[in-house]
Amino acid sequence: MTDGALYITIGKLGWLTDQVAVVGGNSSITVLDSKGTEIFWTVMGDIVTSIAIFDFEGDHENELLIGTKDFEIKLLKEDAIVWDTKETASVTALAGLSNKQFAYAVGNGTIGVYEGGQRLWRVKSKHRAVSIRNFDINGDGVLELITGWSSGKVDARSCNTGDVIFKIQLSTGVAGIVEADYRRQGRPDLVAVSVSGEVRGYAPGTAMDAPEPGEIMRELMSKKQALQMELRQRAASVPNMYHHTKLAVSLISARGAARLGVAAGPGLLVHCAIVFAEGVFEGETLVAHPNRPQGELEIELRPPKNGPIDIHVKISVGPAGADLLQVFEMTRQLPRFCMYEIISHPEEASRTVIDSGVTMEVAERAQRIALWLNQSLLLAEEFEVAEEGPNAASIELWLRGLRDNKVHCFTASPSGKITVQTEDSTFAGDIVQSLAMYLGLRELNSESKFPNDESKMLEALERVKGYISLFNVFLNNSCYTYRGHQKLIKGLKDVDAKLQAEAASTAVLLKSVVIRLEDARILQNVEEMRKRLLQLKAINSDLIRNHEIRMNSNRDLSINLKELNIGVQRVAKLRVGKAATNAVSRCRTAIQDENPKALLAAMRNG
Repeated sequence: MTDGALYITIGKLGWLTDQVAVVGGNSSITVLDSKGTEIFWTVMGDIVTSIAIFDFEGDHENELLIGTKDFEIKLLKEDAIVWDTKETASVTALAGLSNKQFAYAVGNGTIGVYEGGQRLWRVKSKHRAVSIRNFDINGDGVLELITGWSSGKVDARSCNTGDVIFKIQLSTGVAGIVEADYRRQGRPDLVAVSVSGEVRGYAPGTAMDAPEPGEIMRELMSKKQALQMELRQRAASVPNMYHHTKLAVSLISARGAARLGVAAGPGLLVHCAIVFAEGVFEGETLVAHPNRPQGELEIELRPPKNGPIDIHVKISVGPAGADLLQVFEMTRQLPRFCMYEIISHPEEASRTVIDSGVTMEVAERAQRIALWLNQSLLLAEEFEVAEEGPNAASIELWLRGLRDNKVHCFTASPSGKITVQTEDSTFAGDIVQSLAMYLGLRELNSESKFPNDESKMLEALERVKGYISLFNVFLNNSCYTYRGHQKLIKGLKDVDAKLQAEAASTAVLLKSVVIRLEDARILQNVEEMRKRLLQLKAINSDLIRNHEIRMNSNRDLSINLKELNIGVQRVAKLRVGKAATNAVSRCRTAIQDENPKALLAAMRNG
């Protein structure tokens, strides 16, 4: 395996007839049949860290779920990406559940469950999830999510709600969790193993009857402390000013970030604020504690990606010097495009912005598109469409990205023509997908032009073609030569396999020279020894040099194939439904045929 084997799983994929082994490597996925023959290979965005095979769509055909080091979870069906999402850290584990559900774990201690592409719940711990799997621990016929943690805790949660229904504590961290009939009773048991070698087994329906030593005492002490705290608060004199107190909350986009502002009522000050927001802060939590209590407090929010984010805020309010504070709890949602602010028409817009963008036809009133804009942006006042005058039933909105200061323009004409002028194809794709989701569009085609992306794709294709020539130089003294009419990836991998075979034959020659050198040493033939040593040095140098060149070429080839793959995904996100599928198919055909003109046409017209 040229790209290494970092994760391996075995199962039945819906589009293949037999069981296969799926191998995740350094930015690639390889599928092998029972004889070890490669039947499928594709490039991923980063190192593959986890793989699961399960029925995502509920059509009784298994799809391939892949987690990568760049925080992404992708679903593959044949060679198409059906669904993808991005988490807050490297995806460390995936496990298929029932009813189109799957569980995931990421490196920052978060676990959760998705159903049909929608997340049902998530929880975060200060410890790392080592292993996840499904098992009916309470014997009710419904699978639970079993998680083993680095702290030694093993818990079972409801797949639908995330509620803990069972937990145990091992003496050391969990090494792994397996399901096995280790008692030979004809039914599997849950087996948890710790890093120190401790092994515990639980049969379905029996684990609930075995509470951990001291668990009941810990629960009672926790309840006692909570009740004592409540009694102290009730006994304290609560100032009248606390009653009917309200907190003013605002969300705006300004000065390079989305900003959460809170203001206390008359006579009260904000002492502390705790903000929970997924993926916004390191550790997902921010504590804002001013040196002196203030009447107003502003918190800067910088989401790294475009997407709606729920933020949970706890704010402690009270007069100066108070020991007892009132805590307000509230939940707000950051809109998908909160990191973009509305600006006036720039005097001189960049020529790149004017010449780049995406255009589509949507049979929808401008008023409804305005509703989508109000929902997707942080606006001081709602955007309204003019009903009279020269700009009636049309929209023109200029935006500036707060992350990179890039300028974008969104326009909609009365005829339904929508144009997004931007040099950022990722932003344009997010706009297309968000608008299509809001309007309930299942099919949407578009025409796009992004010169920077197009040049990168064409350059990557040329570099890949250059590697073919390099491989042919390696083989110019043999009968193996890659021909351009073959499929691109298959041809490259075939040539690489033949290069490996030649390296193996050279290694055999190297061994024979070593044997002859040893014979000369035993016979004390100095001249023969000198001759064999020089021969050995030359063969070894050639072997090392060829290996380094081949490995460097493979690495560069993988980088360029990744660039092509990412470009194809961007092209797909500019369209919806069959138009996206057709665009991907045309791009891949052009890449396989090494046809830059066809690739450019597919990128622009789908």
